[in-house]
Amino acid sequence: MDLPGGRFRALEWAGAGPGVLFLHGLTGVAEAWQETVDALGEDRPRCVAIDQRGHGGSEHGGPYHVRQLVRDALAAARAAGLERPHLVGHSMGARVAMAAAAWHPSAWRSVVMADIGPEAWAANWRETVTSVDAMPETLTRDEAVAFFTRNRPTPPERVHGYLQRMRDAGEGTLTWRGSREAWKAMVRQHRGRDYWAQWDALGEPPAMLVHGLRSNELRPNVAEAMRRRNPRVRYIAFDGVGHNIPLLAPVPLAETLREFWGAIRV
Repeated sequence: MDLPGGRFRALEWAGAGPGVLFLHGLTGVAEAWQETVDALGEDRPRCVAIDQRGHGGSEHGGPYHVRQLVRDALAAARAAGLERPHLVGHSMGARVAMAAAAWHPSAWRSVVMADIGPEAWAANWRETVTSVDAMPETLTRDEAVAFFTRNRPTPPERVHGYLQRMRDAGEGTLTWRGSREAWKAMVRQHRGRDYWAQWDALGEPPAMLVHGLRSNELRPNVAEAMRRRNPRVRYIAFDGVGHNIPLLAPVPLAETLREFWGAIRV
């Protein structure tokens, strides 16, 4: 896609209905949504997922603040011919979706935010920047698997979801699909301020928060504050699931999306 903000890579899955735009999380790529889309079934709506700015095959230049990523999402929906689509985001993509729905409510049929809070969190962005700096430039496949699973229990059948973030670098090695400098800039900027005002504004279009109860990103006290401050947003919790819901629970996520969309009166 040639958008006002640069050239962007997208994946599209055929379907009917109003359409869906998917936004992945930090360091992710559009393929993060493959299994969720598959689980939506053959009668799914038309689905489009983009590599967000700084990720995968999309524009790697800034600015990287949330408002720019919202502009990218709006432009991608228009370029894909999605007329007032459902919007679904995970992690960083969920924060972008939150702001997009608050600032441009008429552009979306609904918004679903998977496992992110609206709070500023300095310790989180500092830890993430340190982790990105520690990423080796190239790794073998075995080294990459060890790197991705070093701090998180991951079933072997789920490891491929992390490897999607890498590409062949030759001589049996892999390297990152995206800009590590962009990722650091994004997490500093996005987690450096809060989005409570945007959270409080949600309600129309219909909005839903999906929480992995084993997540280390959406903390229980923050989730409770979100529910208390804005009861208009539907809350769904996945017991035993960590932060990366599209990777760890794509089938339950797809079932939840179908049920949520089906209840919306057009």
